[in-house]
Amino acid sequence: MRDRQAGPEGLPAELDFLMFSSAGVSMAVEAAQVEGILSPEAAELRGISCGLLSEILGMGCETTPASLRVLLYRDQSETCGVGVDRLESIVPLPVAALRLLPELLLSPAGQQPFWGAVVQGEDVILLIDLYRLKGLKSYKPYRVAAIA
Repeated sequence: MRDRQAGPEGLPAELDFLMFSSAGVSMAVEAAQVEGILSPEAAELRGISCGLLSEILGMGCETTPASLRVLLYRDQSETCGVGVDRLESIVPLPVAALRLLPELLLSPAGQQPFWGAVVQGEDVILLIDLYRLKGLKSYKPYRVAAIA
């Protein structure tokens, strides 16, 4: 992460986010959460279990194997993976542009992986916390070969 001017309350003025899509929905994760990006084949060779983000979130499965990528993140001492449809780029976003989700939209039944959104032009990009995925009842990791 490059040096940035401090924003309000000691926050950086901007944060880096990895933009991607899952089941046609634009999403972003703070780049610091992502330890690496692999093809499904490379994740399989490393023995990393993962699930498709679209299935975990109950969005169905519209992933095409050619564009599927596995985002790696560390959960305590375990490396986890989540399959996403299409990667875009890492983009610095001003902290002031990030909007927290209203309480009304947050899941009362447990952890909600989405914590906010950012509007870029006419597009709304949902901000997701990968660390919260394991708290979802629908999180069922399996070997990558099953999703490719």
